[in-house]
Amino acid sequence: MKNIYIRLVTSLMIAFGLAVSAPSAVSADPADVFPSGPYTATLISAKILYPSLFGVAAGLPVADVSGVQLSNGTTRAYVFAQNKGIVIADSQDGINFTQVGNAFGSDRGQGMPRVVKLSDGRFRMYNMTSYGVSCSISSDGLNFSVEKDSCIPSSSFPSAKNGLSGAAFIKLADGRYRAYFSDMVKAGTGPDPHQVYSATSADGLTWTADSGFRIGTGAASLTRSAEHPAAIAHADGSVTLFYYDNGARPGVDSSGKQNMAPNDQGLWYSTSKDGGLTFSNEYKVSFPSAFGAGFGNDPDVFLNKAGEMILWAGGFDHSFGGYIGAVKLTKSTSASVPAKSTTTTKATKATITCVKGKTVKKVTGVKPVCPAGYKRK
Repeated sequence: MKNIYIRLVTSLMIAFGLAVSAPSAVSADPADVFPSGPYTATLISAKILYPSLFGVAAGLPVADVSGVQLSNGTTRAYVFAQNKGIVIADSQDGINFTQVGNAFGSDRGQGMPRVVKLSDGRFRMYNMTSYGVSCSISSDGLNFSVEKDSCIPSSSFPSAKNGLSGAAFIKLADGRYRAYFSDMVKAGTGPDPHQVYSATSADGLTWTADSGFRIGTGAASLTRSAEHPAAIAHADGSVTLFYYDNGARPGVDSSGKQNMAPNDQGLWYSTSKDGGLTFSNEYKVSFPSAFGAGFGNDPDVFLNKAGEMILWAGGFDHSFGGYIGAVKLTKSTSASVPAKSTTTTKATKATITCVKGKTVKKVTGVKPVCPAGYKRK
């Protein structure tokens, strides 16, 4: 596979200020070049990161992982652990991990990390905070300090009322960078439908919001619920996003409950051929049976020291807690292409009955509301 992951040359030689000498030294670089799909997922391990590894009580979450392949062959994981913050663990085989640090020394309110390695040997972390997406810097990849509180301010995305998820990055053909993220899940509510947004930057520190939505209600093509995406780039300039669909759809049914499409729940991916703005040609990842129902949220995709595509994602078991599992992605053969979505997900409409005295009105819409002076029957 030594020639599959050849990097873009010239225009991609300086990426985010990141090293670009060889795949084993630079995976998690936004300029990494990945093979296009569709993909087959092969089991590496059902649980590589889990509560007891970090001293977290059973039943609590370990989630939101970011993988970096170091130049010495070590695979490093940055992951949120409940009550601990963003913890760091290293592995020589990509399966057995040992904790080696805590990014901020304790739980400082930072979450959903995404880490890149800079050409000068430093590491930059992007993560979710109350400001939006924050940037932090580290000389050793273990101890981080805040570089900029709001690299991507949530105020630039007013429809993301609960804030922004952690971001994923790719390098564009024109030398800029594009970041992808979703609106945040509000604790104790939902499930609600989510949308993926994007922003562009020339230096990785100052970002400008792109108009519209990449995926979700209001997007040009794919309108399913999509949250906390991962992004990869291909040699032809196309971009693939991985995102989790929780099954929620806009609107409520006749009983007032959230519209749901439970069969759609899972990890999906789709590709853009216009620089990462409009996505289509959508597939659902078929995970090995070792993973429980609902596995696949908060994905990250990177290249390991062998140049293979590795996907890490999260699952949750109430008796066990939140955990991270790992699969290898390979290009599917014609006989094993995963199920493809052939239709665009559309918002489901509902009809409610409204009354005002003896006057009765029916109101139909995605989120129907009774007119002023009327009460819902």
